[in-house]
Formats: sequence, structure tokens, C-alpha cells
Amino acid sequence: MKIIKKSSAKTAAALIEQIRNFGIQRGVVLFLVGGYVRDRLLRHRSHDIDIVLEGDALAFSRDFARSHGYQAPVFYGRFGTAMLEVDSIKIEFATARKESYSDDSRKPIVAPATIYEDLSRRDFTINAIAENLLTRKLLDPFAGKKDLKEKILRTPIDPDKTFFDDPLRILRGVRFAAVLGFTICTETKEAMKRNITRLNIVSRERIADEILKTLGARRPGYGFRLLDEIGALDILMPEVSVLKEKPADNQCKELLDHTLLALDNAAGFTRNRVVRLATLLHDIGKPRTFKVEGNKVSFHRHEFVGEKMSWKIMERLMIPQDEAKKVAKLIRYHLRPHLLAKENPTDNALARFIREIGPDMKALFYLASADITSRNPKKVAQARERVAKLYERITL
Repeated sequence: MKIIKKSSAKTAAALIEQIRNFGIQRGVVLFLVGGYVRDRLLRHRSHDIDIVLEGDALAFSRDFARSHGYQAPVFYGRFGTAMLEVDSIKIEFATARKESYSDDSRKPIVAPATIYEDLSRRDFTINAIAENLLTRKLLDPFAGKKDLKEKILRTPIDPDKTFFDDPLRILRGVRFAAVLGFTICTETKEAMKRNITRLNIVSRERIADEILKTLGARRPGYGFRLLDEIGALDILMPEVSVLKEKPADNQCKELLDHTLLALDNAAGFTRNRVVRLATLLHDIGKPRTFKVEGNKVSFHRHEFVGEKMSWKIMERLMIPQDEAKKVAKLIRYHLRPHLLAKENPTDNALARFIREIGPDMKALFYLASADITSRNPKKVAQARERVAKLYERITL
């Protein structure tokens, strides 16, 4: 068999048309489902394609790939799915299925089903919309299109069953809310809270993946606020969750609120994961260094304590070593730009600072600027101007 390494199908839309035409030739009814349908309705770009059919998806995917000269798909027989990759576009073919779960595992026992049963097992209504590729008509049995318009996350069926069966869906919901700017409906959020301890059966890898995707969202601070509201932050990142605890008669700003506002600030500046993660963790040393002396509150050397604490968190999140070193470094030095900006340092002092920070200078100043939060816009503007002038002096 001749393998064509470079496909002529340049876009996901062209590939979908190829799949549709092949289905018509074979007399097979195909459904486009999941994220591609959702993103198209939102007018977002999407590349990965999910195809469901009420038949043998493995045989269909094999025959489709062979007829078009693509690499053979990878089969996952237990779930009746096959994965094909063409020009970096991933296409999953799946037999419509229903699922059942044991109490101690999120790995389903699957059985063939109708397309309607298949859609009902999806995590949220916005992902339970299908397009019949033959007729081009949408199947939307759970009003997912309406929820997209209203920017609401709901489950297709009883949310307690949805999250008990697969608790990873709780974190996926938070991630979707943060990425899309959606609200989680009250019934769904309450079910998340009731099933939060089920996260204990989810692998560390899957949890880390969802947390980091939330960190990379358009509004990561909103996502981590949701994690706190449903009780997930206490379980997954207690070092961050404890920031919301405020000692009696303490007049300092609420640390979790400040951290999440700073995180959204950082997201407005850069998509750099090192900066975002350092911003999330930059004050985790404060609860351990909190002191009241007279009428003054202090967190002496919290940056060094936080740097040390951050390593365990990054190990749980499976952050690569080189990236973790950069995050820890930013936490250690996050106060320095503010101090230097107020001091009007000498050229020699700046030279030493530049040698210490090296290539991470831009990232450090992103963090420093994000860390400036206040209810007084004038104070924020003035502080950021001081930091910006220092950076300009450094980079001249």
C-alpha cells in the first residue's frame, strides 16, 4: 500500500468533507460531535475532529485511511475508537456507546448504543451536540446550542451521576468556564461540591493536565476561584487555598483575592506558563511568615519560603525541571523590581541585578506588574509606571 506522507487535505473542513463523501459511498450515517461542533457554533477555530457512527468505527476508519492513502489509524478496541492523524489534525472515529462505571474507577465499561445515548453520556450539554453529516442537520437533544448562547455549563443528565461516574468532568467544567468565560449553573456546581472527594480516584497526570489547562485559560483567576468555591482547591492545591484564611483583626488585603486578581493581570500580559504559575504561587509563603508587630503586619522572607514550597507543588503538576527552576526563581525575586523602582538604584546595583536575573528579566517584570493590585486605579497606574521605567532603564 502506498503511503502519502503529506495529505492534500489542508484543513479540518476538507477532511470532514472527505469523511462525509466516504460515508455516503459506504451507506454509513456519520455524526460530527463534540468540541468541533461546539467551537464552530462559537465561531472559534478548531482542528481536532470527532466522528461517531452507529456501527463498526474501527473498520470504517481503517477503510477510510486506506482509500485515501493515509497512515493506518491507531485502534483502541476496548472503547471501539480509532485515532487517525492527517497533517497534524487528529480524527477520532468512535462507535456510538453507552457507559457504566464501578465506584472505584473512572474507566468505563462500554456497550454499543444509539447516537442519542452516546450524546447523553457527554460531560456538558455544549459538548452533546452532533451534526448528521449526511443531512447536515444538528442533533441537539439537551439544548446545548441554547446554553452556548447563554454561556451556561450544564450536564445532559443528572449532574450527580455525571460527576460520580467520572469526577475528572468536574475539573473539565472549571476549565471550560475559565476558557470560554461561561457560568456553571447552580445545580451543576452544587453537584460538583457533593462529588468533590471523588477526585481521589483520578490519576495525578489527568489532574495536573486540567489544572495547567485552566492556568492557560483566558481567565485563569476565575477558574481558580471556581476551584476554591467547589472545594477542589483545598484538595489539589492546599498551599494556595490557605491564602484565603485571614487572622482576626488583620487589616491586610485578602491574599487569595489578591493572588487571583494578579493571575488574571498576568494572563492579560502574556500566555507564558512560567509567568502565570509564578504569579499563582508568588505569595504562598505568606501564611507561614505572617507576623504582627505593634500595628504592623509583616511577611518577612516570604519569597524564600514560597520558593521552597513551590517545588512540591510543581512536582505534583509534573512541571519539567527547567521550567520549575524558572518559576522558583521568579518567586524568589518577585519583590526586587518594586524595591528597586522605589530606590532609584545606581548603575552598579542594576548591573548586579541584571546578572542575577539573566534571561528571565522580562518574565520577572511581567510578574511584578501583575502583582500590583489595588482598588485605587491611580495607585495601580503610578506603581506600574515606576516598574515600567525601571525596566526601560534596564533594557536600554
